[in-house]
Amino acid sequence: MTSAPDDIYDNTTIPLAALVWHSDFDQETYITASDIGEFLRGACLNISAIQVYILCLLHDHAKSFEMSRISFICPEIMSSTRIKADPGAPTLYLKKKFQAEIEKEKMGNPNLTNWFLIPYNQENHWNLYVMDLRRGYVYIFDSARDPRRTDYAWGILSLAYQVYK
Repeated sequence: MTSAPDDIYDNTTIPLAALVWHSDFDQETYITASDIGEFLRGACLNISAIQVYILCLLHDHAKSFEMSRISFICPEIMSSTRIKADPGAPTLYLKKKFQAEIEKEKMGNPNLTNWFLIPYNQENHWNLYVMDLRRGYVYIFDSARDPRRTDYAWGILSLAYQVYK
């Protein structure tokens, strides 16, 4: 983790390990003091803040996550903006993750993921999808359900799940 001098960019670079986010290579995210300020005021919670929080959870509670077999899906890839721009990219990302679970199962690996936690951002609103891959259930936690809001993530999750089924 590196920080830029306050007077230049006011940001901190956070490494995103490929293993955590189920991607092909390591990446970085940036979080600024204004991101944190907006979050603390309740004005906005951006993707970088969610990613940093997930990393903190994993760091502080690694053993719990291993025992409960919980895994996170990258919130940047599952945002409505990304899905609308290129629906094939998030679908492929999820298919690869689900395919990896199939391979683990075939090889007799006992460390199968039971639950995928999928933070989803749409129109400045966060939902949490919890996917039980083995049973094919998806639980949606939404504090402000709006029937007029189009749910772009549901179609992507359904399509990608076909690989596992």
